[in-house]
Amino acid sequence: MMKVWITTVGTSPFAVINTLWAACELEGYVPEKVYFVYNDKMAQNLEINKKWILRLTGEYGKPALIIEMKCDEEDFQSYSRLIHSLIFNEKKDGNTVAIDITPGRKIMSAFCMFHGLSEGGADRVYYMHLDDVKKYEGKSFIEIPAGEHKLINMKEIVG
Repeated sequence: MMKVWITTVGTSPFAVINTLWAACELEGYVPEKVYFVYNDKMAQNLEINKKWILRLTGEYGKPALIIEMKCDEEDFQSYSRLIHSLIFNEKKDGNTVAIDITPGRKIMSAFCMFHGLSEGGADRVYYMHLDDVKKYEGKSFIEIPAGEHKLINMKEIVG
């Protein structure tokens, strides 16, 4: 069984990095495989995220296998199908799946949450809540005081 992480690459690299970092540090969930779903506009942030995630997972064990999944952000149906298939196929292979709804556009987060919470969906649906987004934008997890953030597993809240 392998721990898998699915995330969308958005405009803020630390929205991707910090949620995974918090899952590693606070819950001991260190993914062995990370899917980055991205589009052409986010290619530069993809590289930043890959570098950080490889380093983080390496620090907590060994560097994760990185899989890049390019998508068209305007083709919502294809995006939805992609997220569903990633979760379904990983679960079918017996893997534990976490999906991060923090980064990306709202519609993308909505699809991730929907498929993550659906029957047979992800094991964990993470959201990183910051008390003051503007204050901590561009800051790494270690720079944000513990009382100013909360890692939320939506599966625990909504069942």
